[in-house]
Parts: sequence; structure tokens; C-alpha cells
Amino acid sequence: MTNTIRRIGNVMREGYGMVYVVATPIGNLHDVSERAISVLANVDIIACEDTRRCRKLLTAFNIQATNLISLHDHNEEKMTARVIDLIGEGNDVALVSDAGTPLICDPGFDLIRALWKQNLRVVPIPGPSAITTILSVAPIPTHDFRFVGFIPARVGARKARLKQLLIDGSPILFFETARRLSSTLEALCQLEANERQIIVARELTKIHESLYFGSVEDVRNEIAMKDRVRGEIVCFLGGAAKAVATNVDSMLQILLAELAPTQAARLAAKITGETRARAYSRALVLANEG
Repeated sequence: MTNTIRRIGNVMREGYGMVYVVATPIGNLHDVSERAISVLANVDIIACEDTRRCRKLLTAFNIQATNLISLHDHNEEKMTARVIDLIGEGNDVALVSDAGTPLICDPGFDLIRALWKQNLRVVPIPGPSAITTILSVAPIPTHDFRFVGFIPARVGARKARLKQLLIDGSPILFFETARRLSSTLEALCQLEANERQIIVARELTKIHESLYFGSVEDVRNEIAMKDRVRGEIVCFLGGAAKAVATNVDSMLQILLAELAPTQAARLAAKITGETRARAYSRALVLANEG
């Protein structure tokens, strides 16, 4: 396969620069790390989504914004080649998005993939992310969830996507715009997810940060009472109450066709995360029903 990345390790090529993938604040400037500031102050070039926003960030930390290049969704293919050329000339480059950690619903994937293919050094500079921020305050189990980015904007596509995501009952983390939030919560209620728990975060780490938690129906009603919801939205929808039991039963039904209850329970527990005791109890019930 010609597109397979076979490289193992992340070593420096002599004479080449490297790319630092730098996380920046999602709102509160005090959340930036000293390491991120140091990297941004010392690299030769900064590749950013919006040079104006990046310049404001750099100015806040007294960093001269002299060598900025724009890398966004509409020019990423062209700029990937440009960045690789710059690295080949020995330049160190920092990749930043408008806010948070690059590549997570932001440009940069094509560049990072190309760097790995060409054995060029990539260095992560971790920091703020809306995903980890909401998970850290969520009264919902976070050990197993699915992140799906933005929900489609068009009504039909949005409802179809949500319907698909709700099938297995797993927790779902997604981004939404303030303008579409009410419609998305309403769609979840229409799809019978109204009793599932959800936490909705608005303007995380900013002055007007707001967190809403409850059933989808309750949060929908609370937000409907607001004059207008503004800002960036992150939603974490808890799993369906019967999702684990349903998944275990489905798995056991398949395994019991070939295995004894003890073996089937052991495998089902490993695959689904259910305890072995509960899986075995369900295996006995299903085996007797069969």
C-alpha cells in the first residue's frame, strides 16, 4: 500500500527543522503553558489559522509576530508543501489553531500526515482543549465516550446523524453552535433521548462561562428560557441507561452459539467492560432461554 506510514519513531533529520504542534488558550489567556510561550517565542515561523487572531495572542505575551503564515482549511494542501520546504531549509515551525489543540476539528491533519510520511520531526506541546475541559467537570462517566466533532447544520442531516449516533447508547461528545443548540436538543428529545443526562458548556474558561446539567429535556427547557444563547458550545451526552446491558446481551448471544457460558462471559466482559460476574449471570439466563 503506497499510502501506508511505515515510519517507527520520531527522530530528528540532520539539517531539517521541526514542527511544534502548540495548544493555545480556548478563552482564558492564563491557561497557556510556559512551554507554549517559549516555543512560540523561539520558533522561526508560526503557521496559524488566522494571522490576526494569532498576532493578538502573541502580543499578549510580548512575542514579536513577525513571521506568521496562514494555514487554514482552504489552503492546507498548498501550505503543507510550503511548510515542508521551510523545514527543509532548517526552520522550526509552530502550528497553532485559533483556540485549543490543533487538528481537533481544526486544520493541520494533512500537514502532520505529510511530515510523518517524510520522516520529519513533530513535537506535541499539550495544553487547553474544550474536550478535556468539559470532561473534567462532567458528572457523567468519562472512561468510554465517542467524540464526533460538529453536528451537521442542515436539519435533515442533523437529525439523521443524531439518530445514527444514538443507536448503541454510548456517551457522545460534540461541538455545536449557539444558534443551533436549541434545535439539536429538541432533535434529541424527538429521538427519545430526552431522559439521558447531558452537560452543555458555553464559553468555557471565559468570563461568561455557563454549565448546564440535567436530562436533555430539562436542559432544553432551561436554555429555551434564555433570551439568547451566545458563544461556543460543547455538549457531552451521557450513555443510555440500558446501553451496557443491551451490548452485553448482544455479545453473549453471539458467543453462546460457540462457547460455554463461562468462556462467553469472560470474553463479553473483556469486550464490553462489564464485570465478569454480571456477564456470567446474563450468560446463564440467555443460555437457559436458548
